[in-house]
Amino acid sequence: MTPQTRTPLKELQQLDQKIAAVRSASEGFEPLLEEVDAPVLRLEQEVEALEKRLTEIKLEENRLELTIEERRVRGAKLQGRMEAVRNVREEAAVHAELEMVRRALESEEQEALSLLDQIKRLEDRHEEQEAVYREALAEVEPRRKELVKEQAESEGKLETLQADRDAFAAGIDPDERRIYDSIMAGAREVAVAELTQDGACGNCYNMVPLQVRNQIRHTDEMFRCEGCGVILTPESAEGLALAREEGERIGQALKESTDLRDAERAAVSEAKALEEASASEVAQEEADTDEAPAGALALGGLIFEDIPAEEPPVESVASDDSPADELAVEEVGSDEVPAEKPRLEAANAWEQADAGASAHAIAAEKPAAEELSDEETGVEETGPREPTADG
Repeated sequence: MTPQTRTPLKELQQLDQKIAAVRSASEGFEPLLEEVDAPVLRLEQEVEALEKRLTEIKLEENRLELTIEERRVRGAKLQGRMEAVRNVREEAAVHAELEMVRRALESEEQEALSLLDQIKRLEDRHEEQEAVYREALAEVEPRRKELVKEQAESEGKLETLQADRDAFAAGIDPDERRIYDSIMAGAREVAVAELTQDGACGNCYNMVPLQVRNQIRHTDEMFRCEGCGVILTPESAEGLALAREEGERIGQALKESTDLRDAERAAVSEAKALEEASASEVAQEEADTDEAPAGALALGGLIFEDIPAEEPPVESVASDDSPADELAVEEVGSDEVPAEKPRLEAANAWEQADAGASAHAIAAEKPAAEELSDEETGVEETGPREPTADG
């Protein structure tokens, strides 16, 4: 035995933990038994209630039978007195009493028949309920026997462990055992804990001062954790191996979580890039559509122009009353434009068409304005005007 490792206390703690687990399992059989017995107990209570009610009705029926028998005896006696009456008054009294006994007898006989009918119905119902109860009992009995057997085995194991614990505890130092028992008395599951690899309490994980750690590892003195009060012991090879395995498990879990998170981020980025590319293509298509002329149709990457209809040439109009600096509108014609031209030629054609339409509108408005001017002034043109410098 190495004193500073507190090996006996650790073994005693393992025994106590086994005892606690077996005791908890043994106590857990009671709810299971109650759950299994619940339907059977309910049916049993119903059967007992029917038996009690049936007994009460039978007692009531027996009481009525005795009363009916007494009424009949009384009626027979009154009938005998009727034959021995000496006057009318005595006969009337006996007759009235006999009539009262007869009516009471009829009522009691009717009540007795009703009770007999109830007894018959209750007996039938009792038989049905008892049959259901026996069927349910036969159904749950195997499970109940199994649970009872397991409970008995658990209780036997608990007694064996308790005996082993008492025998083992007798060989431990009394002072150490007293401290150990005082800690476990508070319904604690851990009374002895090893130091962790980084020098913390193995129960509450509070850091232990460096000097105390050295004393725990190299002296026989008992030290307790300032945080949770358990007895501290040095790290064991098993404890270090378990800590290493736990660290590897945690590291693997963190790596899997990181890989999963990276995969999710990559998927989100790819979906976002596809969405942005799709939006860019739609925007480019809209931009190409906006750059085309107003009367053009884009089809398969080619631009087709809406060619304006040919208009009649506009004659040069000159008014005699026009000022000298007024310019005559030149005659504008429209040539045939091929159905498909480069973008620059299409733009020039559109500018020429707009100019021709404007000239035509001006030519249409000026004669009307000139007529209105002549009519207002009342001047009639009698001869040709003299030509001006502009012709």
